[in-house]
Amino acid sequence: MKLAELTALFGQLGFPRAEERKRPPRDLVRAVEAAVRAGLSDDELPLELLALEIEQRDGAPDLAPFHVVPELGVRVAFAYWRPGRAAGPHEHSDWTVTAVFHNALDVATFDWDATARARRLVPKRLFSAEAGRVGHIHGPCIHDPRNPTPRWSISLHLFGPHDGPVIEQQVGPIEGLSPPAPRAAEPAPQAVPAPQAVPAPQAEPAPLAVPAPQAEEDALSAALLAHERECVRRAQIDALARRGPRAAALLARLHARGDAGTRRRAARALGRAEDLGAHTVLARRWPGVDLDAAPSAGRAELLARCGGRAQPLLRVDAWAAPALRALASAVELRPRDIPGLAEAEQLALARALVDWGTFQPLEAQEN
Repeated sequence: MKLAELTALFGQLGFPRAEERKRPPRDLVRAVEAAVRAGLSDDELPLELLALEIEQRDGAPDLAPFHVVPELGVRVAFAYWRPGRAAGPHEHSDWTVTAVFHNALDVATFDWDATARARRLVPKRLFSAEAGRVGHIHGPCIHDPRNPTPRWSISLHLFGPHDGPVIEQQVGPIEGLSPPAPRAAEPAPQAVPAPQAVPAPQAEPAPLAVPAPQAEEDALSAALLAHERECVRRAQIDALARRGPRAAALLARLHARGDAGTRRRAARALGRAEDLGAHTVLARRWPGVDLDAAPSAGRAELLARCGGRAQPLLRVDAWAAPALRALASAVELRPRDIPGLAEAEQLALARALVDWGTFQPLEAQEN
């Protein structure tokens, strides 16, 4: 199936035009759900959708449409879920079709009528959805999707044109209800569990969500948002890696656009060898942002500081604090020069810094 066929299906089914402000019958929404499920079972539609997303939005992490069905106003968008991210309980008042495109999500639902009567959230059901699972909403609904896994997830959304908040307009404030658009959860510092070693932190550390105007003024905010864009590209690479040889062109495109950590991820997916070595020269990459090593709850923490703000990047056991102090003061370094660590530990720490974007190989500085 191609996107053009999916778009044409709405007309064939007789979906109402946007200006009619009518909800289509549930059977029509179910027909779209079935078409999406069938389309995602092959490579053609997923690759076409990701190609549009990559070209039009280029790693942007927010939920925004990359395609709108003409005259019907149906929006097609991807959402990206860092480990632990939850949307917060929010409502949908128009129809939607949603699929787990990559990895997995948990979805909590709430009883609409009971919530309206009590003016507080009344839980209804919790279910888990793996990649390829597709569902739909027809009538008003309150739900809370979240990513319970340690890896990034991607979901695909088809939204009706008239979705928006209605329940609080009808009954007043609802305790615990979030705004209708999904939003990021507060980040947690990434721990490095190691009794005897310093392995890399979790593959995708959670950056701080920062409003766009602040990002233009604050070097730390801009750097963290750039890191989140790279995390989105890496999630796309992981999704593409499952699609076989037909995904090679898109993987090469992401390889060309990404930073060193993203290129390493794409190279692995393409079957190429591209990794850091003990002698690779790394250079500091975040202008205007200072690094600092500080104790934290019996461990040592590497912080990025700018003005009065600080963002934890990673934690190690307290005995490895000299390594973090050396990193904090370095402008250039080789992994082999990080003090107090074995070579495997030096490389793991260097890869974590490259994944964050704080350091990059000298040959990658143009990115």
